[in-house]
Amino acid sequence: MTNLVERAVTIDDAEGLADLFNTVEVAAGGHPFTTPAEQRSLINGWVGDVERNTRALVAPDGIIVAFAALVPPPPGGPRADAPGAVLPEWRGKGIGRSLMSWQLARAREAYAEAAPDIDWHLQTGALPGDESCIRLLERSGFRPVRYFFEMQAPAEPGHQSTLPDGLVLRAYTPDLEDRLYHAHLEAFQDHWGYQRREKAQWQSMATRAESFRPELSRVVLDGDRIVAYTVCNDGQPGDLYIGLVGTLRDYRRRGLASAMLGDVLAAAATAGFATASLGVDADSLTGAVGVYEGVGFVEQYRMVAYQRPLDGDQRE
Repeated sequence: MTNLVERAVTIDDAEGLADLFNTVEVAAGGHPFTTPAEQRSLINGWVGDVERNTRALVAPDGIIVAFAALVPPPPGGPRADAPGAVLPEWRGKGIGRSLMSWQLARAREAYAEAAPDIDWHLQTGALPGDESCIRLLERSGFRPVRYFFEMQAPAEPGHQSTLPDGLVLRAYTPDLEDRLYHAHLEAFQDHWGYQRREKAQWQSMATRAESFRPELSRVVLDGDRIVAYTVCNDGQPGDLYIGLVGTLRDYRRRGLASAMLGDVLAAAATAGFATASLGVDADSLTGAVGVYEGVGFVEQYRMVAYQRPLDGDQRE
């Protein structure tokens, strides 16, 4: 790590962080997936105390060669997220091990400060082709627990879907923000790994995100109540990223998600997008994978979620 500067990140690092994560993703067989705008939203609203919860290693030319963060859970939540990345050409120098040790120490410190009455576990992710990352995770006590698909569809009109009588499909508008937040809390409460975020933190990655595209996002209304929704963002060039798709439990399997996504794909084409992408839990109990395939989404690659207890018998 000679000549590398270790420091917390700042908002000015957003482009460098996006380059780091996308380079690592492509090298492991995936596709570019994040943007500077998304990284700014993460820094501003997701990691909390940026000075204490982030570490970057920066080369003399200003390139961020490695990064790690600790995202504590919301009050009452059990999962702390531990994202990290090291450029392929800088691996094998102990950088990943050093940052992993920092993450574990910082997680224990945050746990002691929060003094929760439940145990925490740490979660991170890796692509199946990222062998050196997976070796580090397994040596550090992480185990695979869940698979996720990244899927993509052409942005084009043509998909037809009829809503049940009495329901209305429309574009999102700011007056719906509070109702959308509460609909999200209800829709995701039975999703694997979901943790209830406070409204301001949720807004930072949803309706107040720099990349949010409200005119391409959709809600389904039953009277004044939002019963299904999509939240869309600018993704990679030419690609609309559908960051959230949710349907309240009593309204599932009635074609609402298909109708929304078909409308989004048509609107995305009109807005100049070539494709739309989204991520999905491979084992979602809602049958989401089949719904997405039904409107033209195809798996592009897979991501594996890894977890470990904060403390235990694991070797570090």
